[in-house]
Amino acid sequence: MAGTVKLGVIGVGGMGTSHCKKISEVEEVQLTAVADIRAARARSVGEEYGVRHFESGSDLIASGLVEAVLIATPHYFHPTLAIEAFEAGLHVLSEKPVGVEIGAAERMAEAARKSGKVFAVNFQMRALPMIRKARQLVEAGEIGEIHRTLFMAPEFRSQAYYDSGSWRATWAGEGGGVLLNQAPHLMDVFCMLSGLPAKVTGHCSQRMHRIEVEDHVEAALEYANGATGYFYASTCEMGQRFIEIAGDRGKLRLTGRDLEFWRYEPPITEFNRTNTEMWGSPKLNKVELEVPESATGQGAIMGNFARAILEGEPLLSPGQEALLSLELANAIILSSQKGGPVDLPLDRAEYDSLMERLRATSSFHGEWDESKAESDAAIDKR
Repeated sequence: MAGTVKLGVIGVGGMGTSHCKKISEVEEVQLTAVADIRAARARSVGEEYGVRHFESGSDLIASGLVEAVLIATPHYFHPTLAIEAFEAGLHVLSEKPVGVEIGAAERMAEAARKSGKVFAVNFQMRALPMIRKARQLVEAGEIGEIHRTLFMAPEFRSQAYYDSGSWRATWAGEGGGVLLNQAPHLMDVFCMLSGLPAKVTGHCSQRMHRIEVEDHVEAALEYANGATGYFYASTCEMGQRFIEIAGDRGKLRLTGRDLEFWRYEPPITEFNRTNTEMWGSPKLNKVELEVPESATGQGAIMGNFARAILEGEPLLSPGQEALLSLELANAIILSSQKGGPVDLPLDRAEYDSLMERLRATSSFHGEWDESKAESDAAIDKR
């Protein structure tokens, strides 16, 4: 491997600070600049790491000091800054979510394509050995045609958490609640494994907290092949997060740290077609899986991003794939607001119009203060 990637971090609040610390552990990356709209914050972090600091992402992008940027600003700014960086000939690693609205995220991905630069998103769950193995099983056809999906993401947050910043859980500040903040990592894995449904019927509510956006979500999913799914995400409950995917040939259950896989022998539709016994059923055998160890966490995604630039290594978390979970989140919100099912691909203009109306009603009109976001940074490392 030749050289390192000169990286600038835009947005050095909670997650941005976490990334600056992590960069020193990744041999393929060198931190060369930081930026934050809060001058004192930018100066403090720049001095701590001995690098140039800027008060705007645009100034950092134009500085000539970086080959790539890591965008850790509030959600709404991800697409705008990424497009600016791509047009300046820089590579981009964006924090999650890739944006708030699927239309803006698609423009971001198109700018990446036109530039020929590397575009990745910090969905670090993709680096977990169990996640990699689950993807291998699906891509190898071990599940077969999907019949059913299940997504469960209880992710408790207290009212004190939401009260810690005026931007939190507001339409103008975050653009969504549990769907845009707490659930995206697992949603990304879910969409990576099962793909997007063709129709979504969602219900979002403020069940427990005094907030503008959703803290409790349920949705029915319908896939193009007739498969169905159930989606649940909530900050009103504690519990285990997991995904289940059942198909013609087998089924898997994934918690992120643990993966279980069962194989039908023979495939269940084949058995149904050929069986003549009244109470007959196929065997469902649990398969012991060999899961090789691999690097995990933010460092794994960052190192992979750098090697993609330096050596052409395939990305663990390509930016284009990050659009899937955002479109699902948008579809659930739109369905809930309309009070009925919506089809995918989503009508981009309709969703943009909805978000414009919701932002106009938002209580947030000030500046983002991410100084209290360290708890989320710690949670995102799982």
